[in-house]
Amino acid sequence: MQSLGTVLLAVGFLALAGAHLITDPTALDANIGAGFLIIVGLVTGAAGLLVSVIAALFGMRRRRG
Repeated sequence: MQSLGTVLLAVGFLALAGAHLITDPTALDANIGAGFLIIVGLVTGAAGLLVSVIAALFGMRRRRG
């Protein structure tokens, strides 16, 4: 479960980095692809962080009890 959270967090980070690379600040039109990557990156990164924290909490609980 911890590995799943780490992979999701990494995918989210890579999506955000990719969005930063393809964003053209001088373009007058909307950067639709970059916007989509930002949304996907934020959601995936947040899910990965949540899964990692939950896995760590359950791991601590399991070791104590």
